[in-house]
Amino acid sequence: MPAAALRLSVRHPAQPSQSHQAAARHCHAARPALRQRWRQQRQSAAAAAEGGASDSPVGLLIECDGALLDAHVEGHRVAFNRAFGEIGHDCTNWTPAVFYDLMRLGDGTGEGVIAAYYSIRGWPMMLASSERGAFLKKVHAMKVRILREMAQKGEVPLRPGVPEFLDDALADGARVAVVACTASVPDDGLVSNAMLNLGPNRAFQLRVVTLGANSSGSSGSDEEGPAAGTLPVDADDDNPQATFEQQVQAAQAKAKSHVAKEFVRMYNLQRASGMGVEVDPKILAAAERAGRLTPSFMSAVAATLGCAPTNTMVVAGGHTMMEAGKSVGMLALGVPPSVAMRGGFSAADAIFDGFGAGGGLTWRKARLILERRNAQQGSA
Repeated sequence: MPAAALRLSVRHPAQPSQSHQAAARHCHAARPALRQRWRQQRQSAAAAAEGGASDSPVGLLIECDGALLDAHVEGHRVAFNRAFGEIGHDCTNWTPAVFYDLMRLGDGTGEGVIAAYYSIRGWPMMLASSERGAFLKKVHAMKVRILREMAQKGEVPLRPGVPEFLDDALADGARVAVVACTASVPDDGLVSNAMLNLGPNRAFQLRVVTLGANSSGSSGSDEEGPAAGTLPVDADDDNPQATFEQQVQAAQAKAKSHVAKEFVRMYNLQRASGMGVEVDPKILAAAERAGRLTPSFMSAVAATLGCAPTNTMVVAGGHTMMEAGKSVGMLALGVPPSVAMRGGFSAADAIFDGFGAGGGLTWRKARLILERRNAQQGSA
């Protein structure tokens, strides 16, 4: 076939019209806007699935006495053992298991713990029955002094993995508040001990809320913690700054505490005689905290942090704080500091063996659990 014929047989594509070219340019220019709209729609859908929690930063309320450190085992117990050494009872050295047993047998106070021990072991032979009360006060006062000296020196250690957990939370932008004095009184200084061991770089990024901040300076603290306060104003019925609601709550807490104390004294101390009835003395502190460590208190702390309750998690070693937080929609994560503390965590969404990899709590695990929970609640 001639070359001319070949050239004639080649069909060139038709040139697009001006209207077609304009439409193509319009579609190309609209693509970024469409992508942005689709991205916004996905973000809105994700926020709706999480109940709107993604609109606020993540909050973390962590207990000082039960989560940052083990106030019972590493604080109160050690101070008791040193006090016994000072009075010449070097053979008295309570293990963690023995200490928890004594707390269950006692009436919830430090003196009650000592009385429970000597009721089982036997009182010193040279100590008259009429002098037992003074002896209990003396030993307990020594214990309180020793505990505060330990705290001033930073001798109550942080729980393993706590610094790393807080570092990851702060690096992720979480707003962290430490709830102090759930198992101590402000004068014991355990929160200052914790901040000292955390170091200034971490401590300056944390907010501390102290329960019972109106410490009177007395040495009558108990080993289950004092009556937990709300915000700096004490909810006492004699306090003119307290609201009517606070006064009512304080009166209820005092009444419950009195009834609980009489109940424990009547039954727990009779266990050794074979009665076989045992009541956990934590109900003493729980009764006092009932009117103060309230859901409204937890909500107020979250609001101070600028976090929605549904986007806030509570990490604690005790049930009371987790229960108060969960009742307002917070995620409750339990980190019981001892095997003796297991069992009473019905409010916990999850329980971990301390902090760290493996069976411990890490910030990544906490965020994942929070996100999954909020997603499930949003889709329900």
